[in-house]
Amino acid sequence: MNIRTIALPKTLLIGAALTASAANAATIYDNQTITQIAAGGAYNGDVVIQLSSHSTMSKPACSSDGTWSLRFDGTTDAGKQAFSMAMLAQSAGAKVAVSGEAFCLGGIQQLRWIRLK
Repeated sequence: MNIRTIALPKTLLIGAALTASAANAATIYDNQTITQIAAGGAYNGDVVIQLSSHSTMSKPACSSDGTWSLRFDGTTDAGKQAFSMAMLAQSAGAKVAVSGEAFCLGGIQQLRWIRLK
Protein backbone atom coordinates (compact mmCIF):
# COMPACT_ATOMS: atom_id res chain seq x y z
CA MET A 1 0.00 0.00 0.00
CA ASN A 2 1.37 3.37 -0.99
CA ILE A 3 0.48 6.12 1.53
CA ARG A 4 1.11 9.69 0.47
CA THR A 5 1.53 12.61 2.79
CA ILE A 6 -0.30 15.77 1.85
CA ALA A 7 1.21 19.04 2.96
CA LEU A 8 -1.52 21.53 3.93
CA PRO A 9 -0.81 25.25 3.91
CA LYS A 10 -0.12 26.65 7.38
CA THR A 11 -2.94 29.18 7.01
CA LEU A 12 -5.43 26.35 6.47
CA LEU A 13 -4.21 24.52 9.57
CA ILE A 14 -4.28 27.68 11.70
CA GLY A 15 -7.79 28.54 10.44
CA ALA A 16 -9.04 25.04 11.26
CA ALA A 17 -7.55 25.25 14.75
CA LEU A 18 -9.15 28.65 15.40
CA THR A 19 -12.52 27.42 14.15
CA ALA A 20 -12.37 24.36 16.40
CA SER A 21 -11.35 26.41 19.45
CA ALA A 22 -14.05 29.04 18.80
CA ALA A 23 -16.72 26.35 18.56
CA ASN A 24 -15.58 24.92 21.87
CA ALA A 25 -15.49 28.32 23.55
CA ALA A 26 -19.27 28.85 23.47
CA THR A 27 -20.75 29.36 26.93
CA ILE A 28 -23.98 27.93 28.34
CA TYR A 29 -25.97 29.85 30.95
CA ASP A 30 -28.50 27.51 32.57
CA ASN A 31 -31.53 28.14 34.81
CA GLN A 32 -31.74 31.85 34.02
CA THR A 33 -34.64 34.22 33.82
CA ILE A 34 -34.76 37.03 31.28
CA THR A 35 -34.98 40.30 33.17
CA GLN A 36 -34.98 42.75 30.22
CA ILE A 37 -35.43 42.69 26.44
CA ALA A 38 -34.73 45.62 24.13
CA ALA A 39 -34.48 46.23 20.38
CA GLY A 40 -33.98 49.14 18.06
CA GLY A 41 -31.52 51.44 16.41
CA ALA A 42 -29.34 51.76 19.49
CA TYR A 43 -28.47 48.09 19.03
CA ASN A 44 -28.06 48.28 15.26
CA GLY A 45 -31.41 46.53 14.78
CA ASP A 46 -30.51 43.59 17.02
CA VAL A 47 -32.46 42.27 19.99
CA VAL A 48 -30.63 42.33 23.32
CA ILE A 49 -31.52 40.42 26.48
CA GLN A 50 -30.36 40.59 30.07
CA LEU A 51 -30.17 37.42 32.16
CA SER A 52 -30.81 37.19 35.88
CA SER A 53 -27.18 36.42 36.74
CA HIS A 54 -25.77 39.05 34.35
CA SER A 55 -23.41 40.60 36.91
CA THR A 56 -21.88 37.27 37.96
CA MET A 57 -21.80 35.47 34.58
CA SER A 58 -18.51 34.20 33.21
CA LYS A 59 -18.52 35.95 29.83
CA PRO A 60 -15.91 36.10 27.05
CA ALA A 61 -13.33 38.88 27.28
CA CYS A 62 -14.99 40.77 24.42
CA SER A 63 -18.18 41.20 26.50
CA SER A 64 -17.75 44.68 27.91
CA ASP A 65 -21.36 45.93 28.04
CA GLY A 66 -22.51 46.37 31.63
CA THR A 67 -26.25 46.02 30.95
CA TRP A 68 -26.91 43.42 28.26
CA SER A 69 -26.00 39.73 28.40
CA LEU A 70 -26.63 38.56 24.83
CA ARG A 71 -27.69 39.89 21.43
CA PHE A 72 -29.07 38.45 18.20
CA ASP A 73 -30.51 39.51 14.86
CA GLY A 74 -34.28 39.52 15.30
CA THR A 75 -34.98 39.83 11.57
CA THR A 76 -33.97 36.29 10.57
CA ASP A 77 -36.25 33.26 10.95
CA ALA A 78 -34.06 31.94 13.78
CA GLY A 79 -33.99 35.41 15.37
CA LYS A 80 -37.77 35.71 15.25
CA GLN A 81 -38.08 32.34 16.98
CA ALA A 82 -35.55 33.37 19.64
CA PHE A 83 -37.34 36.71 20.16
CA SER A 84 -40.69 34.92 20.61
CA MET A 85 -39.19 32.49 23.10
CA ALA A 86 -37.44 35.30 25.00
CA MET A 87 -40.67 37.33 25.27
CA LEU A 88 -42.64 34.28 26.38
CA ALA A 89 -40.01 33.37 28.95
CA GLN A 90 -39.85 36.89 30.35
CA SER A 91 -43.61 37.37 30.54
CA ALA A 92 -44.10 33.97 32.21
CA GLY A 93 -41.07 34.25 34.50
CA ALA A 94 -39.92 30.92 33.05
CA LYS A 95 -36.38 29.59 33.28
CA VAL A 96 -34.25 29.39 30.15
CA ALA A 97 -30.94 27.94 29.13
CA VAL A 98 -29.02 29.97 26.58
CA SER A 99 -25.71 29.60 24.84
CA GLY A 100 -23.50 32.48 23.82
CA GLU A 101 -20.92 32.44 21.05
CA ALA A 102 -17.26 33.09 21.78
CA PHE A 103 -17.47 36.49 20.06
CA CYS A 104 -19.26 39.79 20.59
CA LEU A 105 -20.74 42.65 18.61
CA GLY A 106 -20.66 46.06 20.22
CA GLY A 107 -19.37 44.55 23.46
CA ILE A 108 -22.35 42.16 23.77
CA GLN A 109 -21.98 38.41 23.39
CA GLN A 110 -23.79 36.86 20.40
CA LEU A 111 -26.60 34.41 21.19
CA ARG A 112 -26.06 30.90 19.87
CA TRP A 113 -29.36 29.30 21.00
CA ILE A 114 -32.12 29.61 23.60
CA ARG A 115 -34.08 26.84 25.26
CA LEU A 116 -37.26 27.29 27.33
CA LYS A 117 -37.22 25.06 30.42
